[in-house]
Amino acid sequence: MRCDGLFLAGLAHRLPPAVDVAEAVADGRYDPSDLASDEYAAITAVPAGTGEAPPEMAVAAGRAALRRAGRSPSEVALLLHASAWFQGIDYWPAASYVHREVLGEDGRHAPALDVQQMCAGALGALELAASYLTADPSRRCALVTTADRFGGPGFDRWRADLPGLVYGDGAAAAVLGQEGFARLLSVSTVVDTALEGLYRGDEPFAVHPGRPVDVRARRAAFAARARALVGSVADRTTSGLTEAVARTLDEAGLKLDDIARFVFPNVGLRVLRTRYAEPFGLDLSRTTWEWGRRTGHVGAADQLTGLTHLVESGLVGPGDRVLLVGIGAGFAWVCAAVEITENPGWDA
Repeated sequence: MRCDGLFLAGLAHRLPPAVDVAEAVADGRYDPSDLASDEYAAITAVPAGTGEAPPEMAVAAGRAALRRAGRSPSEVALLLHASAWFQGIDYWPAASYVHREVLGEDGRHAPALDVQQMCAGALGALELAASYLTADPSRRCALVTTADRFGGPGFDRWRADLPGLVYGDGAAAAVLGQEGFARLLSVSTVVDTALEGLYRGDEPFAVHPGRPVDVRARRAAFAARARALVGSVADRTTSGLTEAVARTLDEAGLKLDDIARFVFPNVGLRVLRTRYAEPFGLDLSRTTWEWGRRTGHVGAADQLTGLTHLVESGLVGPGDRVLLVGIGAGFAWVCAAVEITENPGWDA
């Protein structure tokens, strides 16, 4: 989708304190061989039994993004909240809580919707928001939030997923509107639901939640029958990624060399090199690796936290193009191209 007249007006993140990964290795939670490949330095983690729930972190990020955008709650025409994991309450719409806390009665005519696209959720929500605003020019802006907290016993952030992926906690938010500091050039999605079973495996459907997440076991079960069903999983995932990137760049009228910075998921170093950087011939200096290795994979928030970091630290400025790349189980690849048009001058 090529976007005309849409801008990012505000960005913010809410991240808990970081935990040195050496502590997790020392007490046996994190395999030292994984650390040697991943080279994570720290993981943002809410202390067990304390701190904010994901929707509370989303509220903090949403309020900050709205303030930075200079927008009032009454101007928000749509609120989308993305998540990948448990939001703190069963059978409950987290987006409605974020809406009430951030927009209140001023947002009475703004739908509050939860987006379930796993770790591609925030960028998927951005695409939905762009479509929603484009459909009716009287809609001033949309607010996208995302938040997750990956804690035990249901989710082991160090071992639940494949080696090369350690999960951090946190939230991020973005305000999309008709004015702002960064032009949204294009955003596109590619899906391959033949790979849906990668995160389901052979687990039976349950009546109620409660089983610990073990993605490694699910992937192993899927792999046992995958080749006959879908062929090479690696080839399909690479194909989805490259198609999404190519489509987004084409719609934006750009080439890879036109992109100053790439914001990929905050995966470990070996995976980042082999699955993301090398297929596109990129040097790691053009990615947000030095940022991501200090937060871990924060669900659907990686792209918004990474872009916030680039803007806040002055690593991008007017004229720079940034490509945001998300991937979510299911499978979906979502990319967004933005161009920084001015320094926002945020004071907080």
